[in-house]
Amino acid sequence: MIICNTTYHVECSISGEFIDWMKQEFLPRATENGLVSHPRLMRLMGHNEGGACFALQLQASSLKHLQQWNQEVGKPLHQAIIDRFGDKVAGFTTFMEEIPLKY
Repeated sequence: MIICNTTYHVECSISGEFIDWMKQEFLPRATENGLVSHPRLMRLMGHNEGGACFALQLQASSLKHLQQWNQEVGKPLHQAIIDRFGDKVAGFTTFMEEIPLKY
């Protein structure tokens, strides 16, 4: 399992609008082609220096699928965030591989 994690710093004044837009616009567009699934949006606790922080996670079955998704969907969606919110939202993305744990 490969996970795409994007952490966003959002100005407090637009945090509600950002969450609504993510639910109504971003997530449907992100998952419509089936390359990523199981979206999770979380608010980071204790990180409120001038804004709210959110983490968005999407799952892909392989790095190849995630890279394809990033080229075809992820980059245009990143641009849509810039177009919509400008410098009121900043983010960074990491790709992670899940390591199964048995204990």
